[in-house]
Amino acid sequence: MKLEQKVVRLARRPEGRLTEDIFDVQSEGMRVLEEGEFLLRVDYLAMDPALLSRMRDEDNYTVGIAPGDVMQANGVGVVIESRHPTVRVGDVRVGQTGMREFVYLNNTSSTRSVDAQGVEARWYLGVLGTTGLTPVLALRKIGEPKPGETVLISSGGSVVGSIAAQLVKRIGCRAVAIVSTPEKSRQMIEEWGYDAAIAYRGRSIDELSEQIAIHCPDGVDVYFDNTGGDITEAVMDQYNIFARHIVTGRVAIAHLKDTRDDIGRRDQNVALVKRVRKQGFVVLDHLDEREGVEAELKQLIANGELKFKEDIVQGIQRAPEAFFRMVNGASLGKQLVAIGHVDAE
Repeated sequence: MKLEQKVVRLARRPEGRLTEDIFDVQSEGMRVLEEGEFLLRVDYLAMDPALLSRMRDEDNYTVGIAPGDVMQANGVGVVIESRHPTVRVGDVRVGQTGMREFVYLNNTSSTRSVDAQGVEARWYLGVLGTTGLTPVLALRKIGEPKPGETVLISSGGSVVGSIAAQLVKRIGCRAVAIVSTPEKSRQMIEEWGYDAAIAYRGRSIDELSEQIAIHCPDGVDVYFDNTGGDITEAVMDQYNIFARHIVTGRVAIAHLKDTRDDIGRRDQNVALVKRVRKQGFVVLDHLDEREGVEAELKQLIANGELKFKEDIVQGIQRAPEAFFRMVNGASLGKQLVAIGHVDAE
């Protein structure tokens, strides 16, 4: 057994714009496994936007973290030792591991066993995990896109956004992306099949709203909202009657110390006049449907009907770098960290 492992801890809560000194990479000792425990070797970690909100001292839909804690993250890996009655050595498990190389566990609630035959185990952190389940179920339960409708997707180049775009295109919808730059706009059309894409950077709310009107000439029927903030305000005047607004993320307000400071135009009048249905979506509410959706996604991938990308950096010490790549929109796909046990591909 290794004598030490590296872990990433939250050094302090972020205030304003995120800076790298919020993290601290440390070494800690390994120990002998106790009765009822198993030891998971973490092979890959996922960088997810949901991690941003967990660093704040405020209400959230999952338990947050405090300074000094190991930074949260989902990971996938292999059980290398077990004194647990139902967990076997060699099992592949995915779940909340934290940013570390190994994790000692004494229950099966925070991770689950997965079948990695025919797929890469790391896909359960991306297209076969919450990243894939979110667009499938959010569209199905809230968006309800219909052939001929226009679906506008903020953070359209994210893995969630790009999967959502492919799904609505299969239905026969017009898919429009909102991304940061003109270069990314071109990529959205070439790589993910968007009908149009809009760059928001450097544009005022009114200017962005005008661009949305140009590229969504028939209005917006479904808004897949991964960002919130000014981008979402720019969409308000482009809704069609009975539009559906799916709230899945809030990365545009990640810089705020307190999310109550997210001040902008209120949407009460728009919601009433256009009869807009606005609803938040958290995939954790729908885990009873996970196996069925995973099977659907596997079939789409096998048939070549669903594409996805991964962006992998090597080494636990680069987890903070990977986190900021995800936050700053620099990732070229699902942002993963390959721990030193495996090679980045």
